[in-house]
Amino acid sequence: MQTEQIRTWVKSVLNGESSGHDWLHVSRVAKLALYIGKKENADLFIVEAAALVHDLIDVKLPDAARLSVSEVYERLVSLGAGKEEAERIIHIITRMSFRDREKFGKEQLSLEGRIVQDADRLDAIGAVGIARAFMFAGAKGHRLYGNNKSAYAHFFGKLLLLQDMMNTDTARVIADERHKFMLHFVSQLEKEIPGIDIETS
Repeated sequence: MQTEQIRTWVKSVLNGESSGHDWLHVSRVAKLALYIGKKENADLFIVEAAALVHDLIDVKLPDAARLSVSEVYERLVSLGAGKEEAERIIHIITRMSFRDREKFGKEQLSLEGRIVQDADRLDAIGAVGIARAFMFAGAKGHRLYGNNKSAYAHFFGKLLLLQDMMNTDTARVIADERHKFMLHFVSQLEKEIPGIDIETS
């Protein structure tokens, strides 16, 4: 089955999303997932389809865009996915989020699920990850720094932890460069934030 219909549907659902969980994010994750999937000999349809729909049930989406698990399953089947394929995709997207890592753990994900999880996490780090962190903070009205919900705090609460959470060797290679870039950015940011970089001498 081709994923073009799924791609068109997801793009229409996420039209207007501006928190960093938009169509551009999904498109990058799908591309990363396919790249990793080819290297890791995975089922590429499951990988791409799961990457395309992975954010549709995310609580970070506004109510108007967020779908239920059953809605995603039914639409996948209506677009031509087999019921078993749709079930595999749903299994992935309901278990791959960062916030559910302790609840489910890596052993609950298939190879395809681990690949999509890697791709999603790769898009949360590096230059794009930095940009998305500030997009999300702005969309939610969070501060640049100064409390535990700020964009700055998000680096330490999540983004700088992701390199060590990659599942595949392919993703680890990509993550290494992106992680180093983030460290450099955070270091520079800390030099420029008032109260941290002001010299007293």
